[in-house]
Amino acid sequence: MRARKIGLEEEESLVRRAVRGDGEAFGTLYDAYRDFIFSAVIYPRVGSADAAEEILSETFLLALQKLPSFEWRGKSIAHWLQSIALNKVMEWSAQKRKDPVFDDAFLSFTPDSSFQPEERAILDDHRAILKKRIEETLGALNERYRRVIELRLVRRLSRSECARTMDVSVGTLDVLFFRACRAFRKAYREKHGISDPRGGAQT
Repeated sequence: MRARKIGLEEEESLVRRAVRGDGEAFGTLYDAYRDFIFSAVIYPRVGSADAAEEILSETFLLALQKLPSFEWRGKSIAHWLQSIALNKVMEWSAQKRKDPVFDDAFLSFTPDSSFQPEERAILDDHRAILKKRIEETLGALNERYRRVIELRLVRRLSRSECARTMDVSVGTLDVLFFRACRAFRKAYREKHGISDPRGGAQT
């Protein structure tokens, strides 16, 4: 495992602190295991650095969300992170095989010249509603959360560019971004009764 050495006793303490909301503790865990998860688990299975970076971000975002339910069993959290990453890789692989015509995200945000005029009008209305909901939800977040989401997902800046813009380390930026995404999803679900801006099951 190519990662900074962390003893199990220290790791257990970091996990317990992170569960209580200590972002610095989670950042330490992230710094310790991100390279291993990226290079040994994700990248060899997807073969694309960009895709691997996205999957890595999704892996640690989900880990942050599920951390309160993590039970320490005297074994490194790296094994748990690896399981999450493998599931994310499988989701990515399945998505690549999916016909984009039936992909909700594709239908929501990507024009398609094959649509009939009446279908395009419905699609355009749907996009307008989504755009308004997303803007409203972003507006309800605190300034740092809103800014990091806009930099990463709207302006599509790299992690290092975002970190420089916000005057933080890349590790701190990642933790901030994870928390911002979690706050956005919670706010969106509470306001609109669905778990994802693309649509989904009603709560």
